[in-house]
Amino acid sequence: MKKDILNNLMNDNGADAVLLHSPQNRLWFTRFSSSLGYVLFSKNKTYLLIDGRYHTMAIESKELINVDEIINMNNASKQINELIQKLNIKKMIIESDWVYVNQFDSWSKIFKAKLIKTDTSKIRMIKDQWEIDQIRKACDITNLVFEKVLKNIKIGMSELEIARFVSNQFLELGAQKLSFDTIVASGEMNGSMPHATPSNRTIKEGDFVTLDMGCYVNGYCSDQTRTFAIGETINPKLIDIYQTVLESQQKGISALKEGISSGDIHKICFDYIESKGYGEYFTHGTGHGLGIEIHEEPYNAKNQTEILRAGMTVTVEPGIYIPGLGGVRIEDDLLVTKDGFEYLTTARRELIHIKG
Repeated sequence: MKKDILNNLMNDNGADAVLLHSPQNRLWFTRFSSSLGYVLFSKNKTYLLIDGRYHTMAIESKELINVDEIINMNNASKQINELIQKLNIKKMIIESDWVYVNQFDSWSKIFKAKLIKTDTSKIRMIKDQWEIDQIRKACDITNLVFEKVLKNIKIGMSELEIARFVSNQFLELGAQKLSFDTIVASGEMNGSMPHATPSNRTIKEGDFVTLDMGCYVNGYCSDQTRTFAIGETINPKLIDIYQTVLESQQKGISALKEGISSGDIHKICFDYIESKGYGEYFTHGTGHGLGIEIHEEPYNAKNQTEILRAGMTVTVEPGIYIPGLGGVRIEDDLLVTKDGFEYLTTARRELIHIKG
């Protein structure tokens, strides 16, 4: 499937080859991770150019795919140019969404081929079964961590303590690393900030706590948000907000299927929240694609027109944030299918009350 995607990219641009430089696209195509390297893909042969730090790892890798020859890279531009001439490449695609202007200018002088600047940000949108399996594994670990948080959180713990607990649990349960810095946002002020940084604020009776977290497994990530209550005495307004966000999310998720516009998912969620009088407090897009990167195409947001297709993995995460009161966000990772969707995240979605 990945070769087909690059072949289509070449055909659409009248090119003979594609040069992948970004770590994300190289990992996607080869399943091999390195901080530096190149993949030169042509119609007849694919090369992985990798330096001495990774050369032996690449040769011995059991996961490596789609590569015909591994080259020990010591002078990348010179070696790529030699391949260009060897393969008689006349036009070559480079990643305009990744390559710096000075790098492009340098290559334009060195390479004996016309360079075609092409946005590759959408080539990873549709996942194969192996990719979906890795995201699902990351989501399963995330659910286990969430359940551990619910069992261990106590009044008096700080947001930072909770964030550190989350990090430790992910690593103990086998995650590669966190997919982003954990967000723990509690109370009237921090809870009203969608991307609040964990602080020394301590959890109190009556708080809503929003926990946004995720991890990587084999290079693919999860992204899950839940909001839960501390104690039984909760401001009724917060409970109403929670129910509004949950119902909004369910409406957006229920609409997921191949053929719907990503912008329509946002509109469905936003319109419901607005109908309940909270439209001005829903201040971000409804979701995004995820895979090798935590935020990637497609985006379920205002004015987006990407048509969703089976195999895309996206989040649906509406929220309401009211300064002086608090906030709620509920986020799930989902697989788009021909006729609908599959949940990848499995954590409980009903409002959970944690005893103080």
